[in-house]
Amino acid sequence: MIEHKRLQEQMNEVSKFGALAGGGITRLAFSPEEKAARVYVKSLMQDIGMCIREDAIGNIYGRLDGELPLSAVATGSHIDSVPLGGCYDGTLGVMCSLEAIRSIKESGISHKRPLELIIFSCEESSRFNMATVGSKVIAGKLKTEKIKALRDKNGVSLYDAAKDFGCDVEKLDKAELKKDEFYAYIELHIEQGPVLEATNTPVGIVSGIASPFRYELDIKGRADHSGATPMNMRQDALVCASEIILGIEKIASQKAGKSTVATVGFANAVPGVLNVIPGEVKLGIDIRDIDKESLEHADKLVNELIREVVQKRGLSFTLKELARDFPTVLSKEIAEILANQAKILGVKAITLPSGAGHDAMHMPHLAQYTGMIFVPCKDGISHNVNEKVNMDDVYKAAEVLARTLIELSNKE
Repeated sequence: MIEHKRLQEQMNEVSKFGALAGGGITRLAFSPEEKAARVYVKSLMQDIGMCIREDAIGNIYGRLDGELPLSAVATGSHIDSVPLGGCYDGTLGVMCSLEAIRSIKESGISHKRPLELIIFSCEESSRFNMATVGSKVIAGKLKTEKIKALRDKNGVSLYDAAKDFGCDVEKLDKAELKKDEFYAYIELHIEQGPVLEATNTPVGIVSGIASPFRYELDIKGRADHSGATPMNMRQDALVCASEIILGIEKIASQKAGKSTVATVGFANAVPGVLNVIPGEVKLGIDIRDIDKESLEHADKLVNELIREVVQKRGLSFTLKELARDFPTVLSKEIAEILANQAKILGVKAITLPSGAGHDAMHMPHLAQYTGMIFVPCKDGISHNVNEKVNMDDVYKAAEVLARTLIELSNKE
């Protein structure tokens, strides 16, 4: 059913938007590169007769009507990237979903329910320190006030960036969808981990999605001369930050749950020169777990650590919460359908959790059934120009996706 050559060619074409000389892409949310990619993908959607609309935050919806006036079966992902990222994170899911829907139409296979492709806006947190923006908005988890407060490193607000991009953000409330808007939602994505490749498995069936608690920590000490200030009279914000960074690592690896991970993704020291004691440091903290209780426990320990270390060193701090998303359990019904379709096709599949967040984590409120398919990526590398996939695995996963969409779209 899936046209292998066409899928490969169109993946190659969409990867040109934001392409880097050494491989990979930089295609940030609301950038000219993303706009060009959106125009290209929308042209492909128009070619197969999809009815296309865009909402106030920039989510793109393309629909093929079904035989009956029932809620749709949706599939999709995102096409924005991290800086110096790979070509497959998010985009592979969009292109495989498009190919699956197109192949269903071309094969003349009936579907009682509409089939819908969703391209979510601003999934990556790289620009505004907020992930899955588009799916949060439609799920009612992100309002105008927060969108106006979120800013990129140049001080541009998410609200203004979206408005300049052409989004009708003044009507953001109209983008929110009602409960069970969709019958089902399935997202195909690269695994972003090493399990599938290590087990030589082309298809992963996702049982649940870990979620992050994220913070920006601002530690304030005092900037002084590096040569004239005795060691016992310093208020070194970077040394304080270093103790906190190591403490967070210890909490995640030794004190929290078995599946807890924590990362300090950036450390920005001010004034950032060789002969001045750092007077201020900003840290980006990301805590994740697939288990809600373990996530909350790790969060408690990290907050206690910050207070203790800063107080001990006589400094001050502010802690800004950027995100508080809880783990998501995905549909067992969809998992069973995916497993059965893989078995029929003779494709090896295993069940595993997702350590990374995805738009699918916000869809259980909007869809009766939500599921995910993983495709292995080489060495588990993601968010990196060296991100790679085996296209044979992609074809198998896309075939499983297409056949699952057919089964779901014919349920009444």
